[in-house]
Amino acid sequence: MTNNLNILIIEDELLIAEMLKEMLLELNYKVAGIAKNYAIAADVLKRNNEINFAILDINLNETKTGLDVAQLINNQRKIPFIFLTSYSDKKTFKEAIELKPEAYLIKPFSKMDLFTTLEIIKARTLDTERTVVIKDGHLSVKVKLSAILWLKSENVYVEVKTTEKTYVVRNSLDKFLEELADDIFFRIHRSYAVNVNQVKAVNGQYVLIGEEKIPLSRKFRDDLLLSFNK
Repeated sequence: MTNNLNILIIEDELLIAEMLKEMLLELNYKVAGIAKNYAIAADVLKRNNEINFAILDINLNETKTGLDVAQLINNQRKIPFIFLTSYSDKKTFKEAIELKPEAYLIKPFSKMDLFTTLEIIKARTLDTERTVVIKDGHLSVKVKLSAILWLKSENVYVEVKTTEKTYVVRNSLDKFLEELADDIFFRIHRSYAVNVNQVKAVNGQYVLIGEEKIPLSRKFRDDLLLSFNK
């Protein structure tokens, strides 16, 4: 069974980075890539929206360290991460903890140490509340699936209406629903899909989400009513 962690490794020592990559692949995690410094890590994080976890070595032997990468993640991506380091002094530990990592893994570590750490984090974070990363201008925003109200197709774009704001992503509605891969979303019209948990009422012509009436086509009506009545 494929794991849903897609991990970026930030480590300047190639042998350690490759060893870590091999461990992760053997444990059935995805590895998005290896970055040896801050600049490469920042570029990869900006370009790859599928990354949902990072392992950061604190000492990158440059002016900017893994602590700086962690700050970048906190400011822009808000994905969970762990620190990987041979340092265990109080000052480094304090600086690392202030950046709110999910864990702090000390070198040397075993494959089982790594697996146990990641699975505990996964159970605590990624599995409890699924999210999707959406581009919003120059930022990549992590949006909880439960906060999405409905999706509306607009030519080659999808309007994603959430409880807080509306995002616009370049995608087809079919493909976006495929990427979400969650049974809380139902196609109810050729141009609309809704979060069934947000639907307050249904009739033959529309569904009600808040004060908004979303058109319901006959083609999808019966399947929606079956789910709505469960």
